[in-house]
Amino acid sequence: MHLIVEDRVDDVRKKYFDQTSQSILTSDMFDDLVKGSGEIATNHKYLEWMVDRWVKTKLDNPDVPISNKEGIEEVIKAVGNFERVKNRLDQKDIYQYSTLDELFKALVAIDSKQRREVSTREDSEKVYESDRYVVVVPETREASCYYGSGTKWCTAQTDRDYFTNYKKSGELYYIIDKTKPSSDPFYKVALNKKLSGEEDFWDATDKMHISGIGVEAKDNESLMGSIRQHFKGVHGKRAEAVEKEREQREVEREIQQRDRRQAEAQRQRRLNAEAIVRKENNEWEDYDLANALKEYLIDEDEWEGEKKVDIEYDIEQMRDTMENDPEVLEDPSGEKAQEYGEDLGNLEDDLENAESVYDLIPTGYDTNDYAEFEYGGAEYLIATEDGADEYAYERVDNLLDDVGFQGFNPSFVESHIDGNLVADYFEDVFYEDANESPEDYLDEDDDRELTKEGKDRIDSLKEEIGEYQEQLEDTEDTTEEEELRGLIEELEETIEEIEEDDDYYEYTEEAKENYVESRIQEVKDDPLNWLRDFGMEEQLENFIDKDGFIEDVISSDGRGQTISSYDGEEGEVVYNNEYYYIYRMN
Repeated sequence: MHLIVEDRVDDVRKKYFDQTSQSILTSDMFDDLVKGSGEIATNHKYLEWMVDRWVKTKLDNPDVPISNKEGIEEVIKAVGNFERVKNRLDQKDIYQYSTLDELFKALVAIDSKQRREVSTREDSEKVYESDRYVVVVPETREASCYYGSGTKWCTAQTDRDYFTNYKKSGELYYIIDKTKPSSDPFYKVALNKKLSGEEDFWDATDKMHISGIGVEAKDNESLMGSIRQHFKGVHGKRAEAVEKEREQREVEREIQQRDRRQAEAQRQRRLNAEAIVRKENNEWEDYDLANALKEYLIDEDEWEGEKKVDIEYDIEQMRDTMENDPEVLEDPSGEKAQEYGEDLGNLEDDLENAESVYDLIPTGYDTNDYAEFEYGGAEYLIATEDGADEYAYERVDNLLDDVGFQGFNPSFVESHIDGNLVADYFEDVFYEDANESPEDYLDEDDDRELTKEGKDRIDSLKEEIGEYQEQLEDTEDTTEEEELRGLIEELEETIEEIEEDDDYYEYTEEAKENYVESRIQEVKDDPLNWLRDFGMEEQLENFIDKDGFIEDVISSDGRGQTISSYDGEEGEVVYNNEYYYIYRMN
């Protein structure tokens, strides 16, 4: 078979490729046709027709404005479609089509033919129908499942009622293409037209196509016009109400934004006034936290104002220029010298005001070891070593209050559960079980012993037996002997009855203690599972060393990740021979 296929390809190559101008059939074009024909039919049965009709088309229409690549792709696609639908064509032999155009027209004609009938149910409404499309509105869950059969739509599921939820949001329109095979994902399309105005399209595979992307039906003006007219007639008033609510919310949002802007502007004015007072009173001259943060921002090139080093450089340059200016040299007290003096004076003023620590805005959250400031639209925390540790602890502690231990990595939490504390909690439970229902937890054969009453009765019976045996040894009267043996036998039977009577047995304290100890060990080995089984996960705080947990969180993540909600980084600066740590907070 392989040789036959190769011979067929070689024959076509010799017949057409070797005889045809490269401008009409290049080597790449021929190879693409061979590849395409092989994908359609492994024996390349369509190859000669494809090559022949391509060459004829190019010879008859040399000026057609289509690229060779696009043309070859169209040929391959058309022959592939022919192979798929040939049984529905009047001419089922491809060689009956003398030109590519004839094949194209035949395929278009068959594609336009109605392939399926779509019946109308009483619990649905037909909104639109053409030769190609039917649009129905299902009014019940049953109708939704009927028209959605063959799809993966959740609204066509029989076990769950998604249909009702979608109907509440607006309307469902099922667009059925009567010409597409059921293998095509767009042979059925669900349109969820919402009261809020959105139009979401879902193909048969339940893939959403927002605003109709990839859905041919959306380009059908008549179809979509019918849908929108139907929607307006049925849901127009509700949609208008929803739109009014949306507009009202937008107005309220704008008012809130305006109020926030006004409040922020007022806050900034207040903060600036406070900063002026602080500067006039020189309140922060010895405030190391603020000054250390200023130095850090300068070092990190995050200081937005002028830097002293730059101004000092400008002063130096201006003085050098002034000293070498011919006009100044000629007249040291002249107009030009005075201009230099004014400029230098301004620079000196700038130098004095540069790198002002009072440009930092305190947020009001500060201690001796840490403080928060605003600067350049950002918020920073600066802290000493102890302050950073304290702040990090507070952050984790507050997080625990908000989300509980359940908000942390389960394996990390589990590693911090104190099995001894959990075991202590369950110890009373186990003792209660052992005392109240020992038969459910202990072994009947190994863990029981005779009660004191049972032991006493047996001891008493054995004493009686002993007495009768003594009498038996002393008697020579046969009748008495028989009576004594009978009495002994009765007593022995009574002992057996006692030994077999459960009422005379009790579970030992040792057995109970052993049971409790074994269960306690089970708890210690897997404390978290025991807490889960008893629905006690929300009580984890009772069985975890909180301080140790928080310290391990900080140690594991680092203070930067714990404190900085912006980038998780920890900065560092030395000021007055002390280390300070800086964290960007927003």
